[in-house]
Amino acid sequence: MRLITADRFAKMAWNVRKRGQGRMPDDLIVMRSFASTVAVEESGARQLTYTITTGAVDRQNDTIDVRGWDLDAYLKSPVVLWGHNHDLVIGKALSIERDGVGLRSTVEFQPRDMPIVGDWAEYAFRSGQTGFVRATSVGFRPIEYELTEDPERGGDGWFPGIDFMRQELTEFSVVGVPANPEALIHPAIALPSTDDVPADPENQPAAQGRSAHAALSRQLRDIRARRLALPV
Repeated sequence: MRLITADRFAKMAWNVRKRGQGRMPDDLIVMRSFASTVAVEESGARQLTYTITTGAVDRQNDTIDVRGWDLDAYLKSPVVLWGHNHDLVIGKALSIERDGVGLRSTVEFQPRDMPIVGDWAEYAFRSGQTGFVRATSVGFRPIEYELTEDPERGGDGWFPGIDFMRQELTEFSVVGVPANPEALIHPAIALPSTDDVPADPENQPAAQGRSAHAALSRQLRDIRARRLALPV
């Protein structure tokens, strides 16, 4: 399976359907990111409830029909990932429900002392509680879709919006930097003022980003090393 952005899928679909260039591959999984609403459970459990997608027209002029979701395969192994990384299973979906607007999922996060993934699960859980990381991204296999002819959604342009009518959910991720721009952060969340950031370069956003990237790289190297050390 090849994981691609919705923008990339739209370009491929346009070339196939409008220009007659080849055919769409069967192994494509589309990433669709979403700025979620998050409900914090009051029971003390390590659970958060996300609205992971809706049927509204998004910023790429696409729609996903809520009635068209096939959840059967996903519910057999309802893992929740960090950033579409299959090595970082940070939780499981306790439920996925259609609420008339979209899909809503309650996620239980792995304990902090879980080897390898515990720190990432803790980071995603606590950041969801505080509103700093509230973006989610679904990966799905398109089954039935149409390029829109609506000129207000790019129907008369190079890459029109897509109406996904039937699609199979393959995975669901919490993401810090999503694949698409509509899922960066909910506007209701107030960002810290730059006046409050110390002058120390280690506290600057660029340095923090490099540090986080380096930490993730070390985690993934450790995972690969453990895999290589396992007996066949």
